[in-house]
Amino acid sequence: MRCSHLRLDPRGYPIIAVIPQEPGEEDYGALSEQRKLVLAAYDLCAVCAMPFRDELRWQVTFDDQLQHMGETPTFNEAPEHEVCALYAAQVCPFVSSPHARLGDAQRKGQRRAETLVLAGFDSTAAVYGHDSELQVGKSILMFDMAGLRRTHRLTGADDARQVYEAALLDEVPIQLDDAEQRIVDLLCAPTPEEGEDPGAVMAGATWFIGAAFCPRIRQVQAMNKFAEAKDDLYFQLAANFLFEPDKMAEWEDASDPSTAAAVSWFRTRESLPTVLQQWRVAGARRVRDSRGRRPRLSDAAIVSQRDEAAIRRRQEAESALRKGRRKKR
Repeated sequence: MRCSHLRLDPRGYPIIAVIPQEPGEEDYGALSEQRKLVLAAYDLCAVCAMPFRDELRWQVTFDDQLQHMGETPTFNEAPEHEVCALYAAQVCPFVSSPHARLGDAQRKGQRRAETLVLAGFDSTAAVYGHDSELQVGKSILMFDMAGLRRTHRLTGADDARQVYEAALLDEVPIQLDDAEQRIVDLLCAPTPEEGEDPGAVMAGATWFIGAAFCPRIRQVQAMNKFAEAKDDLYFQLAANFLFEPDKMAEWEDASDPSTAAAVSWFRTRESLPTVLQQWRVAGARRVRDSRGRRPRLSDAAIVSQRDEAAIRRRQEAESALRKGRRKKR
Protein backbone atom coordinates (compact mmCIF):
# COMPACT_ATOMS: atom_id res chain seq x y z
CA MET A 1 0.00 0.00 0.00
CA ARG A 2 1.24 3.49 -0.85
CA CYS A 3 0.73 4.66 2.74
CA SER A 4 2.68 1.86 4.43
CA HIS A 5 5.66 4.14 5.17
CA LEU A 6 3.55 6.79 6.94
CA ARG A 7 3.42 7.10 10.71
CA LEU A 8 0.20 6.01 12.41
CA ASP A 9 -1.86 8.01 14.86
CA PRO A 10 -3.07 6.40 18.13
CA ARG A 11 -6.15 5.06 16.31
CA GLY A 12 -4.01 3.33 13.69
CA TYR A 13 -4.73 5.74 10.82
CA PRO A 14 -1.86 6.89 8.58
CA ILE A 15 -0.84 10.51 9.17
CA ILE A 16 -1.23 11.87 5.66
CA ALA A 17 1.25 14.28 4.15
CA VAL A 18 -0.84 17.44 3.76
CA ILE A 19 -2.19 17.93 7.29
CA PRO A 20 -0.49 20.06 9.98
CA GLN A 21 1.85 17.88 12.03
CA GLU A 22 3.25 19.67 15.02
CA PRO A 23 4.55 17.00 17.40
CA GLY A 24 1.60 15.17 18.93
CA GLU A 25 -0.93 17.56 17.38
CA GLU A 26 -1.76 16.15 13.96
CA ASP A 27 -4.92 17.86 12.70
CA TYR A 28 -6.93 15.84 10.17
CA GLY A 29 -9.45 18.64 9.87
CA ALA A 30 -7.01 21.16 8.42
CA LEU A 31 -4.60 21.63 5.54
CA SER A 32 -1.07 22.95 5.98
CA GLU A 33 -0.26 25.65 3.42
CA GLN A 34 3.44 25.11 4.06
CA ARG A 35 3.09 21.41 3.33
CA LYS A 36 1.04 22.15 0.22
CA LEU A 37 3.97 24.25 -1.00
CA VAL A 38 6.41 21.39 -0.44
CA LEU A 39 4.13 18.90 -2.18
CA ALA A 40 3.74 21.22 -5.17
CA ALA A 41 7.47 21.89 -5.51
CA TYR A 42 8.52 18.23 -5.44
CA ASP A 43 5.37 16.99 -7.24
CA LEU A 44 4.29 14.72 -4.38
CA CYS A 45 0.96 13.17 -3.43
CA ALA A 46 -1.00 14.92 -0.67
CA VAL A 47 -1.71 11.61 1.04
CA CYS A 48 1.39 9.40 0.78
CA ALA A 49 4.03 12.06 -0.06
CA MET A 50 5.40 9.91 -2.90
CA PRO A 51 6.11 11.31 -6.41
CA PHE A 52 3.46 11.19 -9.11
CA ARG A 53 5.77 10.22 -11.95
CA ASP A 54 3.41 9.81 -14.94
CA GLU A 55 0.32 8.84 -12.93
CA LEU A 56 -2.82 10.95 -13.04
CA ARG A 57 -3.31 13.55 -10.33
CA TRP A 58 -6.66 13.22 -8.57
CA GLN A 59 -8.84 15.87 -6.94
CA VAL A 60 -12.09 15.64 -4.98
CA THR A 61 -15.15 17.57 -6.10
CA PHE A 62 -18.88 17.12 -6.60
CA ASP A 63 -20.91 16.31 -9.69
CA ASP A 64 -22.64 19.67 -9.80
CA GLN A 65 -19.31 21.52 -9.58
CA LEU A 66 -17.04 19.69 -12.01
CA GLN A 67 -19.18 20.40 -15.06
CA HIS A 68 -18.87 24.16 -14.46
CA MET A 69 -15.13 24.32 -13.76
CA GLY A 70 -13.80 24.72 -17.30
CA GLU A 71 -10.70 23.20 -18.88
CA THR A 72 -8.31 24.09 -16.04
CA PRO A 73 -10.36 23.76 -12.85
CA THR A 74 -8.97 25.22 -9.65
CA PHE A 75 -8.80 23.43 -6.30
CA ASN A 76 -7.63 24.46 -2.85
CA GLU A 77 -6.12 21.05 -2.12
CA ALA A 78 -2.99 19.37 -3.41
CA PRO A 79 -3.65 16.41 -5.73
CA GLU A 80 -3.37 12.73 -4.83
CA HIS A 81 -2.63 9.39 -6.45
CA GLU A 82 -5.73 7.47 -7.51
CA VAL A 83 -5.27 4.70 -4.96
CA CYS A 84 -4.58 7.27 -2.22
CA ALA A 85 -7.67 9.30 -3.09
CA LEU A 86 -9.79 6.14 -2.99
CA TYR A 87 -8.34 5.22 0.40
CA ALA A 88 -9.16 8.69 1.72
CA ALA A 89 -12.68 8.40 0.30
CA GLN A 90 -13.27 5.49 2.69
CA VAL A 91 -11.83 6.90 5.91
CA CYS A 92 -12.50 10.65 5.70
CA PRO A 93 -15.93 11.27 7.31
CA PHE A 94 -16.72 14.19 5.02
CA VAL A 95 -15.82 12.29 1.87
CA SER A 96 -17.18 8.87 2.80
CA SER A 97 -20.65 9.85 3.99
CA PRO A 98 -23.37 11.37 1.77
CA HIS A 99 -24.88 12.75 4.99
CA ALA A 100 -21.77 14.77 5.90
CA ARG A 101 -22.25 18.47 6.45
CA LEU A 102 -20.02 21.37 5.50
CA GLY A 103 -18.12 22.99 8.35
CA ASP A 104 -16.74 26.28 7.04
CA ALA A 105 -18.18 29.55 8.31
CA GLN A 106 -20.10 30.35 5.13
CA ARG A 107 -21.75 26.95 4.64
CA LYS A 108 -21.78 25.45 8.12
CA GLY A 109 -24.53 22.88 8.54
CA GLN A 110 -25.28 22.44 4.85
CA ARG A 111 -25.22 18.88 3.55
CA ARG A 112 -22.64 18.08 0.92
CA ALA A 113 -23.81 17.05 -2.53
CA GLU A 114 -24.91 13.42 -2.67
CA THR A 115 -22.48 12.29 -5.37
CA LEU A 116 -18.78 12.73 -4.80
CA VAL A 117 -16.50 12.85 -7.84
CA LEU A 118 -12.84 11.90 -7.90
CA ALA A 119 -11.36 13.52 -11.00
CA GLY A 120 -8.05 12.40 -12.50
CA PHE A 121 -5.96 14.94 -14.42
CA ASP A 122 -2.83 14.70 -16.56
CA SER A 123 -0.98 17.43 -14.72
CA THR A 124 -0.90 20.26 -12.23
CA ALA A 125 -0.94 23.31 -14.50
CA ALA A 126 -0.09 26.00 -11.94
CA VAL A 127 0.14 26.70 -8.20
CA TYR A 128 -0.19 30.22 -6.76
CA GLY A 129 -1.42 32.24 -3.81
CA HIS A 130 -5.03 33.42 -3.87
CA ASP A 131 -7.69 34.77 -1.52
CA SER A 132 -9.63 31.96 0.10
CA GLU A 133 -13.29 31.81 -0.85
CA LEU A 134 -14.16 30.14 2.45
CA GLN A 135 -11.86 31.85 4.98
CA VAL A 136 -12.40 35.59 5.01
CA GLY A 137 -9.17 37.57 5.12
CA LYS A 138 -6.95 34.56 4.44
CA SER A 139 -4.95 33.62 1.39
CA ILE A 140 -4.06 30.06 0.48
CA LEU A 141 -2.35 28.11 -2.27
CA MET A 142 -4.54 27.12 -5.20
CA PHE A 143 -3.91 24.34 -7.72
CA ASP A 144 -4.95 24.60 -11.37
CA MET A 145 -5.36 21.16 -12.95
CA ALA A 146 -5.21 20.30 -16.65
CA GLY A 147 -6.26 17.39 -18.85
CA LEU A 148 -9.23 15.65 -17.23
CA ARG A 149 -8.92 11.96 -18.12
CA ARG A 150 -11.02 9.85 -15.77
CA THR A 151 -13.59 10.15 -13.00
CA HIS A 152 -15.02 8.00 -10.24
CA ARG A 153 -18.52 8.90 -9.04
CA LEU A 154 -19.10 7.74 -5.48
CA THR A 155 -22.05 8.04 -3.11
CA GLY A 156 -20.36 6.60 -0.04
CA ALA A 157 -17.61 4.48 1.48
CA ASP A 158 -18.94 1.24 -0.03
CA ASP A 159 -18.59 2.59 -3.56
CA ALA A 160 -15.07 3.79 -2.78
CA ARG A 161 -14.13 0.42 -1.28
CA GLN A 162 -15.06 -1.49 -4.42
CA VAL A 163 -13.09 0.81 -6.72
CA TYR A 164 -10.20 0.90 -4.24
CA GLU A 165 -9.88 -2.88 -4.21
CA ALA A 166 -9.68 -2.89 -8.00
CA ALA A 167 -7.09 -0.10 -7.96
CA LEU A 168 -4.95 -2.03 -5.47
CA LEU A 169 -4.60 -4.87 -7.98
CA ASP A 170 -3.15 -2.41 -10.49
CA GLU A 171 -0.91 -0.58 -8.03
CA VAL A 172 2.75 -0.43 -9.04
CA PRO A 173 5.39 0.28 -6.37
CA ILE A 174 7.17 3.63 -6.73
CA GLN A 175 10.94 3.37 -6.63
CA LEU A 176 12.74 6.35 -5.12
CA ASP A 177 16.31 7.46 -5.65
CA ASP A 178 18.36 8.49 -2.62
CA ALA A 179 17.57 12.19 -2.91
CA GLU A 180 13.83 11.55 -3.23
CA GLN A 181 13.93 9.19 -0.27
CA ARG A 182 15.48 11.90 1.91
CA ILE A 183 12.71 14.33 0.98
CA VAL A 184 9.94 11.83 1.73
CA ASP A 185 11.55 10.72 5.00
CA LEU A 186 11.95 14.29 6.25
CA LEU A 187 8.40 15.26 5.33
CA CYS A 188 6.92 12.23 7.10
CA ALA A 189 9.18 12.03 10.16
CA PRO A 190 8.29 13.52 13.57
CA THR A 191 10.52 16.28 14.96
CA PRO A 192 9.74 16.43 18.71
CA GLU A 193 13.16 17.90 19.49
CA GLU A 194 12.45 20.90 17.23
CA GLY A 195 8.89 21.38 18.43
CA GLU A 196 7.50 22.24 15.01
CA ASP A 197 6.01 20.62 11.96
CA PRO A 198 8.79 19.27 9.70
CA GLY A 199 6.70 20.47 6.77
CA ALA A 200 7.23 24.04 7.93
CA VAL A 201 10.99 23.57 7.99
CA MET A 202 10.94 21.97 4.55
CA ALA A 203 8.86 24.84 3.16
CA GLY A 204 11.71 27.22 3.95
CA ALA A 205 14.19 25.04 2.10
CA THR A 206 11.74 24.87 -0.80
CA TRP A 207 11.83 28.67 -1.04
CA PHE A 208 15.57 28.44 -1.70
CA ILE A 209 15.19 26.20 -4.76
CA GLY A 210 12.42 28.23 -6.38
CA ALA A 211 9.23 28.43 -4.32
CA ALA A 212 10.17 32.01 -3.41
CA PHE A 213 8.94 32.92 -6.90
CA CYS A 214 5.55 31.22 -6.62
CA PRO A 215 3.02 33.85 -7.77
CA ARG A 216 1.54 35.81 -4.85
CA ILE A 217 3.26 33.55 -2.33
CA ARG A 218 3.84 36.50 0.00
CA GLN A 219 0.14 37.08 0.51
CA VAL A 220 -0.30 33.58 1.97
CA GLN A 221 -0.18 34.23 5.72
CA ALA A 222 1.35 30.83 6.47
CA MET A 223 4.46 31.97 4.56
CA ASN A 224 5.07 35.10 6.65
CA LYS A 225 8.05 33.49 8.37
CA PHE A 226 9.86 33.34 5.04
CA ALA A 227 8.41 36.43 3.39
CA GLU A 228 9.32 38.66 6.34
CA ALA A 229 12.73 37.19 7.15
CA LYS A 230 15.54 39.62 7.91
CA ASP A 231 17.13 41.03 4.74
CA ASP A 232 14.62 38.98 2.75
CA LEU A 233 16.98 36.04 3.22
CA TYR A 234 14.88 33.33 1.57
CA PHE A 235 14.15 35.35 -1.57
CA GLN A 236 17.69 36.65 -1.91
CA LEU A 237 19.19 33.19 -1.59
CA ALA A 238 16.75 31.85 -4.19
CA ALA A 239 17.74 34.71 -6.52
CA ASN A 240 21.44 34.02 -5.97
CA PHE A 241 20.89 30.37 -6.88
CA LEU A 242 19.28 31.48 -10.15
CA PHE A 243 22.37 33.49 -11.06
CA GLU A 244 24.95 31.04 -9.73
CA PRO A 245 23.43 27.55 -9.51
CA ASP A 246 26.86 25.98 -8.95
CA LYS A 247 26.96 27.65 -5.55
CA MET A 248 24.17 25.36 -4.44
CA ALA A 249 26.82 22.67 -3.99
CA GLU A 250 28.08 24.54 -0.94
CA TRP A 251 24.72 23.90 0.75
CA GLU A 252 24.61 20.13 0.28
CA ASP A 253 26.34 19.77 3.65
CA ALA A 254 24.19 22.39 5.39
CA SER A 255 23.53 21.75 9.07
CA ASP A 256 19.79 21.99 8.40
CA PRO A 257 18.74 18.58 7.00
CA SER A 258 15.86 20.06 4.98
CA THR A 259 18.12 22.53 3.18
CA ALA A 260 20.76 19.89 2.50
CA ALA A 261 18.12 17.48 1.18
CA ALA A 262 16.45 20.12 -1.02
CA VAL A 263 19.73 21.17 -2.62
CA SER A 264 20.85 17.58 -3.14
CA TRP A 265 17.49 16.72 -4.72
CA PHE A 266 17.65 19.75 -7.00
CA ARG A 267 21.20 19.10 -8.17
CA THR A 268 20.47 15.48 -9.06
CA ARG A 269 17.37 16.10 -11.22
CA GLU A 270 17.57 15.65 -14.98
CA SER A 271 14.44 17.80 -15.21
CA LEU A 272 12.32 19.65 -12.70
CA PRO A 273 8.61 19.27 -11.95
CA THR A 274 6.55 21.58 -14.12
CA VAL A 275 5.31 23.77 -11.28
CA LEU A 276 8.77 24.33 -9.78
CA GLN A 277 10.21 25.16 -13.18
CA GLN A 278 7.38 27.65 -13.79
CA TRP A 279 8.23 29.39 -10.54
CA ARG A 280 11.91 29.58 -11.45
CA VAL A 281 11.15 30.97 -14.90
CA ALA A 282 8.95 33.60 -13.24
CA GLY A 283 11.82 34.41 -10.89
CA ALA A 284 14.26 34.78 -13.77
CA ARG A 285 11.97 37.43 -15.24
CA ARG A 286 11.85 39.36 -11.97
CA VAL A 287 15.40 39.52 -10.66
CA ARG A 288 18.42 41.44 -11.97
CA ASP A 289 22.07 41.55 -11.01
CA SER A 290 23.99 44.77 -10.34
CA ARG A 291 24.37 45.30 -14.10
CA GLY A 292 20.69 44.83 -14.80
CA ARG A 293 21.10 41.37 -16.32
CA ARG A 294 18.64 38.54 -15.86
CA PRO A 295 19.73 35.04 -14.82
CA ARG A 296 19.92 32.39 -17.51
CA LEU A 297 18.38 29.11 -16.50
CA SER A 298 20.51 26.11 -17.39
CA ASP A 299 19.28 23.56 -19.88
CA ALA A 300 19.39 20.95 -17.12
CA ALA A 301 16.59 22.77 -15.34
CA ILE A 302 14.23 22.75 -18.31
CA VAL A 303 11.29 20.40 -17.96
CA SER A 304 11.36 17.58 -20.46
CA GLN A 305 8.28 16.86 -22.54
CA ARG A 306 6.20 13.79 -21.77
CA ASP A 307 7.50 10.90 -23.87
CA GLU A 308 4.17 9.29 -24.69
CA ALA A 309 5.77 6.32 -26.46
CA ALA A 310 7.99 5.61 -23.46
CA ILE A 311 5.02 5.93 -21.13
CA ARG A 312 3.04 3.43 -23.21
CA ARG A 313 5.95 0.98 -23.15
CA ARG A 314 6.24 1.30 -19.38
CA GLN A 315 2.50 0.84 -18.92
CA GLU A 316 2.52 -2.25 -21.14
CA ALA A 317 5.39 -3.71 -19.14
CA GLU A 318 3.60 -2.95 -15.87
CA SER A 319 0.41 -4.52 -17.21
CA ALA A 320 2.28 -7.69 -18.11
CA LEU A 321 3.83 -7.74 -14.65
CA ARG A 322 0.42 -7.37 -12.99
CA LYS A 323 -1.02 -10.21 -15.08
CA GLY A 324 1.85 -12.40 -13.96
CA ARG A 325 1.15 -11.56 -10.32
CA ARG A 326 -2.55 -12.38 -10.70
CA LYS A 327 -1.78 -15.79 -12.22
CA LYS A 328 0.42 -16.60 -9.22
CA ARG A 329 -2.50 -15.79 -6.92
